[in-house]
Amino acid sequence: MRSPAFRSPWWYTGFGIVITLILLLPLYWVLMGSFMTQRELFSPHFSLWPREFVFQNWANALSRLWPHFTTSAIVSICTSAATLLITAPAAYALVWLKVRGRGALFSFMLTSQMLPAIVFVIPLFVVFSRIDLVNTLPGLILGDMTFTIPFALVMLGAYLREFPYQLVEAAQVDGAGQWRAFFSIVLPVTKTGMITVAIFSFLMPWGDLIFALSLITEAGLQPLTLELYKAMGVYGIDWSFLLPGSLLTALPAGLFVVLASRFIVAGFTRGALH
Repeated sequence: MRSPAFRSPWWYTGFGIVITLILLLPLYWVLMGSFMTQRELFSPHFSLWPREFVFQNWANALSRLWPHFTTSAIVSICTSAATLLITAPAAYALVWLKVRGRGALFSFMLTSQMLPAIVFVIPLFVVFSRIDLVNTLPGLILGDMTFTIPFALVMLGAYLREFPYQLVEAAQVDGAGQWRAFFSIVLPVTKTGMITVAIFSFLMPWGDLIFALSLITEAGLQPLTLELYKAMGVYGIDWSFLLPGSLLTALPAGLFVVLASRFIVAGFTRGALH
């Protein structure tokens, strides 16, 4: 039998705080290191606080990353919108319209999520080079969609299985067709799940490096992650750019997730009830 100390909620709270602090230590090191000089960062005298805050690191990182922000935003937004436009009606049809071969299709989509992105890069590069999609934003968007579409289809499929299809049947009795019922009933009812899928379909291309590194070589079209990757050079790593640059790259996505956290939690909770 457990002692009263282990049953106390304060013990669980303290344990959770300790674990949280341990997990946040790398983020703290990146944040403090972004204000240090390279010499201080690798000094034998370890310090948890910069002796002198070097704000120039952030200014230099922002000036280098800002021209690439538009590319990342365009690719992520277009990928998210196109993914939702394709997978929302597709998942509804596979779940409720009894499309032939839906089980095999869901299995294929689930299997594709288990494969690393590098497996798809070479075939995509060969195909895109023949149709002039290399070094273009549409090519990068299509490349990212090879990962977002299977993820979205599997997630929306699990979410739509608990949708009350009797609402659609009632609308059809009143004379509505499948498309009208889908737009006027299914989409409003499943809004939380759709927003959750859209959020993750935005975050995947925002943090992508493999497809960007393989399909984009022109400096003017490179997204944030690819510019950040240049910090790792032949003669070493430019930590004064990499540390603040990584925080600047993650900041928009982090704020986006925080603002949409209630939709993410609600979407996962409802999808998990299936």
